[in-house]
Amino acid sequence: MAIIGLLRANPALAPLFLFAGGGCAAALAYPMYLLRTHPEILIDRKNNPTPWNRVQQHENIKFLNVQPAFYNARKGLTRPSF
Repeated sequence: MAIIGLLRANPALAPLFLFAGGGCAAALAYPMYLLRTHPEILIDRKNNPTPWNRVQQHENIKFLNVQPAFYNARKGLTRPSF
Protein backbone atom coordinates (compact mmCIF):
# COMPACT_ATOMS: atom_id res chain seq x y z
CA MET A 1 0.00 0.00 0.00
CA ALA A 2 2.93 2.31 0.57
CA ILE A 3 3.98 1.99 -3.07
CA ILE A 4 0.52 2.98 -4.29
CA GLY A 5 0.57 6.04 -2.04
CA LEU A 6 4.04 6.92 -3.31
CA LEU A 7 2.86 6.62 -6.93
CA ARG A 8 -0.17 8.83 -6.25
CA ALA A 9 2.06 11.47 -4.69
CA ASN A 10 4.71 11.22 -7.46
CA PRO A 11 3.17 9.96 -10.74
CA ALA A 12 6.50 10.43 -12.54
CA LEU A 13 7.80 7.34 -10.68
CA ALA A 14 5.29 5.04 -12.41
CA PRO A 15 7.56 4.25 -15.40
CA LEU A 16 10.40 3.48 -13.02
CA PHE A 17 8.33 0.91 -11.14
CA LEU A 18 6.93 -0.44 -14.40
CA PHE A 19 10.34 -1.06 -15.99
CA ALA A 20 11.92 -2.29 -12.76
CA GLY A 21 9.05 -4.76 -12.31
CA GLY A 22 9.34 -5.85 -15.94
CA GLY A 23 13.07 -6.37 -15.50
CA CYS A 24 12.51 -8.50 -12.40
CA ALA A 25 9.91 -10.57 -14.24
CA ALA A 26 12.27 -11.09 -17.18
CA ALA A 27 15.11 -11.97 -14.80
CA LEU A 28 12.96 -14.80 -13.45
CA ALA A 29 11.37 -15.86 -16.74
CA TYR A 30 14.53 -16.31 -18.82
CA PRO A 31 16.26 -18.82 -16.48
CA MET A 32 13.00 -20.75 -16.27
CA TYR A 33 12.89 -20.83 -20.06
CA LEU A 34 16.45 -22.14 -20.16
CA LEU A 35 15.73 -24.81 -17.56
CA ARG A 36 12.70 -26.07 -19.47
CA THR A 37 14.05 -26.06 -23.01
CA HIS A 38 17.78 -26.85 -22.89
CA PRO A 39 18.68 -30.51 -22.36
CA GLU A 40 22.23 -29.81 -21.28
CA ILE A 41 21.06 -28.21 -18.02
CA LEU A 42 20.57 -30.87 -15.35
CA ILE A 43 18.19 -30.53 -12.44
CA ASP A 44 17.07 -34.09 -11.77
CA ARG A 45 19.93 -36.55 -12.13
CA LYS A 46 17.94 -39.42 -10.67
CA ASN A 47 15.29 -39.83 -13.39
CA ASN A 48 17.28 -38.80 -16.47
CA PRO A 49 21.05 -38.62 -15.90
CA THR A 50 21.89 -38.06 -19.59
CA PRO A 51 19.30 -35.76 -21.19
CA TRP A 52 21.60 -34.84 -24.06
CA ASN A 53 21.14 -38.34 -25.47
CA ARG A 54 17.53 -37.46 -26.34
CA VAL A 55 18.70 -34.78 -28.80
CA GLN A 56 18.56 -35.97 -32.40
CA GLN A 57 21.30 -35.03 -34.85
CA HIS A 58 19.06 -32.78 -36.89
CA GLU A 59 17.61 -30.92 -33.86
CA ASN A 60 18.77 -27.42 -33.16
CA ILE A 61 18.90 -26.62 -29.45
CA LYS A 62 20.82 -23.37 -29.78
CA PHE A 63 19.25 -20.03 -28.92
CA LEU A 64 20.67 -18.41 -32.06
CA ASN A 65 21.32 -20.50 -35.15
CA VAL A 66 23.78 -18.95 -37.60
CA GLN A 67 23.77 -21.81 -40.14
CA PRO A 68 20.34 -23.51 -40.31
CA ALA A 69 21.37 -25.41 -43.46
CA PHE A 70 23.81 -27.47 -41.36
CA TYR A 71 21.00 -29.00 -39.30
CA ASN A 72 18.78 -29.50 -42.33
CA ALA A 73 21.57 -31.44 -44.06
CA ARG A 74 21.89 -33.80 -41.08
CA LYS A 75 18.20 -34.82 -41.05
CA GLY A 76 18.72 -38.19 -42.77
CA LEU A 77 21.66 -39.29 -40.63
CA THR A 78 21.32 -42.00 -38.03
CA ARG A 79 23.05 -42.14 -34.70
CA PRO A 80 26.26 -44.23 -34.78
CA SER A 81 26.40 -47.29 -32.58
CA PHE A 82 29.73 -47.76 -30.85
